[in-house]
Amino acid sequence: MRRDALRRYFVFRMKLIELFHFHLLWGALADQQFVPENVMEHDGRDFADSVRTALLSWYCTIVDRTAGGLNVFNVWRELFPNHREEIDRVRAEVEPHWEVLRTFRDRCGFHADTPRNYFLAKQQVLDNPQAAKAVQDFLDLAKLLINREEAELPDFVPEVETCLLDFELEEGNRGINRNALRRLLILPRTKYKCFFG
Repeated sequence: MRRDALRRYFVFRMKLIELFHFHLLWGALADQQFVPENVMEHDGRDFADSVRTALLSWYCTIVDRTAGGLNVFNVWRELFPNHREEIDRVRAEVEPHWEVLRTFRDRCGFHADTPRNYFLAKQQVLDNPQAAKAVQDFLDLAKLLINREEAELPDFVPEVETCLLDFELEEGNRGINRNALRRLLILPRTKYKCFFG
């Protein structure tokens, strides 16, 4: 059970880095700190609106509790039992906004719908500032737990290496770029000895 949770956490960590990237891009664009050169004469806020759609959709994918969804709250509860109270608090903040966020993801983000349903879904998110607060609290909790990985998940990096090796040993699979995983702060940046057991 723990091995499965560690492997799901590994996938989550890769998706979380992408979510952090979207969040940082969105902030820089919304604050006009960065405006891509474009012939459409769009300013940073125009780009920020597009990135916000991806950010919220990515977030929904990470916390999705439907069958086959990642549902990181369950993974966190298993792997970080000392933080269950905070995990449950953040989960409770998401709960009242889940349907609005999921509908936004499904109708505006990763799928398309009729214009009426698209605009209704977008309006429900824009009219709900508490949903944005729930996302920010989620990101804050994720940062806290990342900083606790070394102390509370000593088996995480060895399990990641085992998972990568298992994948690479399957017929037809190529090697995994471990330097990319070091840049994503999933594997340590220093040299270390790994034991497979």
